[in-house]
Amino acid sequence: MVQLPPEVLSAIASYATPRDLIVLSRTSKGLQRAAEPRIYEHMVLRDAQSIFIGCHALLARDAYRGSYVKRLYIFQDPRRVTGRNNFTNASPQFWLVIQHALIKTANLEHLILHDPTLSHSWILDHEDIKFQLRDAQLGLPWDEPMVSFLQTQHKLLSLATEDAREDGPLYPLAPNALPVLESYSGPLLVVAELLGCPLVRLQMRADDDTAPLIPTIVSDLGRIMKTLRNLCILGLPEELSLEIVHLVTTAVFAPHLRYLGILPLPAVHLEWHHLYRCLMKLPALTLLELDVTHLQPRPSEVLQRMILFDLRVYCPTLQAVVFWMAQHRFHWYCRNGQWTNVHQQARSQVQEALWRT
Repeated sequence: MVQLPPEVLSAIASYATPRDLIVLSRTSKGLQRAAEPRIYEHMVLRDAQSIFIGCHALLARDAYRGSYVKRLYIFQDPRRVTGRNNFTNASPQFWLVIQHALIKTANLEHLILHDPTLSHSWILDHEDIKFQLRDAQLGLPWDEPMVSFLQTQHKLLSLATEDAREDGPLYPLAPNALPVLESYSGPLLVVAELLGCPLVRLQMRADDDTAPLIPTIVSDLGRIMKTLRNLCILGLPEELSLEIVHLVTTAVFAPHLRYLGILPLPAVHLEWHHLYRCLMKLPALTLLELDVTHLQPRPSEVLQRMILFDLRVYCPTLQAVVFWMAQHRFHWYCRNGQWTNVHQQARSQVQEALWRT
């Protein structure tokens, strides 16, 4: 087996499942060399122990395996948390090992890195980190090391971040940074730093403190962001819903907007028609998400269908409508000319990804 040509061994490894690749790599040195690029191409490290072992495996033997890694996911899986297997209280040395591993992954394209303490963004700010990411989901604060790192990423297409620290400033991003960024998910205040990016899909989160700023941010987007096609706002107060819809309909991206959410449906029934008339000015809209949690009584499926038909009268391009009631999600869609819905429970607006479609 060890005398087979490398291309034959690579072909054998290409048919193996991820689990079988581990076994295959132990059968001979030739198959180990053929299997390792696929084993390390996609690494998912979900607890302190796997992170420590995985990073040391990348660093071993002059870190030759680092060049294999294209996707690296580092996070704490709650199901794996134990007293010892928990990196919430990990030492700086633990995070230094992760930084050294990142330095060696020169071909990395996709990175998920979540720090439950939001205090180790410094690991990204190193002059020897050479990779150019296409997708980054960073559970790290928007601070100076984060901004310094992002300004080196010229191929980044998709980004998710956390907010700045409560006791720290919001560091500005250079005007020419992230020149091809198309998708962002994160706090409202950070969106203000990304107005120079060609965003296509945007999910911004507001809380009680930042919600009053939503009209200002949407107004700024409406003047600048011609590329925007999907806009999702989490934490939008009901009293701002109509104002935001009006701003959206007057935005430069209004003629091409395909997705809009998550809008609280006004509690006053007479105001629904103001919303409907605004939707007439969105000729490309195909997907709408509404929050009806605050309505009393909450709309039954019969009433949801009635609202859906009213929406279709004013916005005939709609192909799907989602109604949110707390953690209940009713997804209405048209199939073969008939409207039907899927009811899902225990859902989270933050984790839904319709805005990415």
